[in-house]
Amino acid sequence: MERYSTIRIRETNESKTVKISSNLKPDLDSLIIDKWQSLLDITARIVGVPSGLIMRLNEKTIEVFLKSETTGNSYKVGGKAELIYGLYCENVIGTQLPLLVPNAAKSLIWNKDNPDVDINMISYLGFPVNWPDGEVFGTICLLDNKENHYNNDYRNLLMLAKQQLETDLELLQTNNELHQRNIQLEQLNNIKSKFLALISHDVRGMIGTLDQLLKLVITDFENFEISELKEIIKSSSMSASSSYRILEDLLIWSKNDLIQMEPNKTEIDIVNCIESLLHDFQQEITIKRINIVKEYCTPKANILADKGMVMVSLRNILSNAIKYTNLNGKISIKIYYAHNHYITEIEDTGIGMKKSSVENLFHYDISHKSKGTNGESSAGIGLMLVKEFLDKNKATIEVESQVGVGSKFKITWY
Repeated sequence: MERYSTIRIRETNESKTVKISSNLKPDLDSLIIDKWQSLLDITARIVGVPSGLIMRLNEKTIEVFLKSETTGNSYKVGGKAELIYGLYCENVIGTQLPLLVPNAAKSLIWNKDNPDVDINMISYLGFPVNWPDGEVFGTICLLDNKENHYNNDYRNLLMLAKQQLETDLELLQTNNELHQRNIQLEQLNNIKSKFLALISHDVRGMIGTLDQLLKLVITDFENFEISELKEIIKSSSMSASSSYRILEDLLIWSKNDLIQMEPNKTEIDIVNCIESLLHDFQQEITIKRINIVKEYCTPKANILADKGMVMVSLRNILSNAIKYTNLNGKISIKIYYAHNHYITEIEDTGIGMKKSSVENLFHYDISHKSKGTNGESSAGIGLMLVKEFLDKNKATIEVESQVGVGSKFKITWY
């Protein structure tokens, strides 16, 4: 989140809004703070002034981030001043130029309404300190209780200190960005792993069903009529083609789009998606003699979404409904329009789930693995990717389930 601060430039009597350290900026670790403290102490002692400060700009105040451990330094770490005075450091930040005030007590600009003068800090030398992207951190400055013109050596010394502070901020931000990129790479690898599990989950189920059917034919081949064998071969071919198509589509999609995981939204027909998936699952439905009850409010229900993500989501829900529905069970599929949105409901008369399982349904857990009512295997990924894909397409999913009664999934397409 971006953050800004409005400061007063006393020399020109104007206000200026500057961008300050955002919430995304990394915190300074103890090693950097200790390093800065030593640098500040050495600089103040070499120049021979009571006060060396590193100031940090906040939205409404400027605060003492670090102070030199030198005799006579009356400032306190954490001490804050409101941005209403046009302080020395405000001027430096506003102009982004070094400021030298040899004796504020003699200056018409600096001698009045100046909290630093009130504690007898009448001379000042300061430089701006910024993050590498230009966001303001604050200043580094020296203050004296007597007139001080700070010779060129002292000015160069403080300039070198400023440059060291900004180098540390740049290294800190670079390291933080590398850390964030590593986290993103780990997340992408996790997504790839989940995606491969999804492919295994979908295709393995269809191939497993095909394998069981062919074994049945081999075992009892002599008792099949030619017409029955022809129908089985036709059904097997459809199942194999569906498996191949799923595998090919998902692998192509994974290669091209998985890294960014951004939906490519087009107008798609939910009715057509459901019908296509029912065709793919026809063999499993036939084997378990499941009654499919369809109730569509319209022949077409067009929504704006990524077709690949929608198909993967619906395929998983239907696959689970078939897997966990008993022989001669029923799956009801409704598509209706309510409150300006299409809604899809898929309800089965399967084994159902207990409340704790429903609550964790969208998270990967190896303990979620459970065989279907006909011994079908599970990849243990639950509906993790379904939730991710629906979220990306601004769709919501709700689940109701009761052990021994069945489960209902409700998707609202926005």
